[in-house]
Amino acid sequence: MNTGLLLIIAAVTAVMVTYAISKTKHPVVTAFRSAMCGTAALLLINLTAKATGCYIAFNWFTVFVSTFLSLPGVVGMLLLNIIFI
Repeated sequence: MNTGLLLIIAAVTAVMVTYAISKTKHPVVTAFRSAMCGTAALLLINLTAKATGCYIAFNWFTVFVSTFLSLPGVVGMLLLNIIFI
């Protein structure tokens, strides 16, 4: 895949997540809970790395994905990590 296609997919996903959160009754609270869930999942994966043998590097990109895309973003990164490494 080229970089342009990945950026388009990321932009479309970001718009979809923003739209879904804006349709809830309390969008700010929902966005905060979603961000905390994704960050907690990233932290949990890294805490259990010795037992599972799989981890996700903790950098700006992974923190952004786990915060903005929440649990689906973390699962996607984990699947990409398992497939390509």
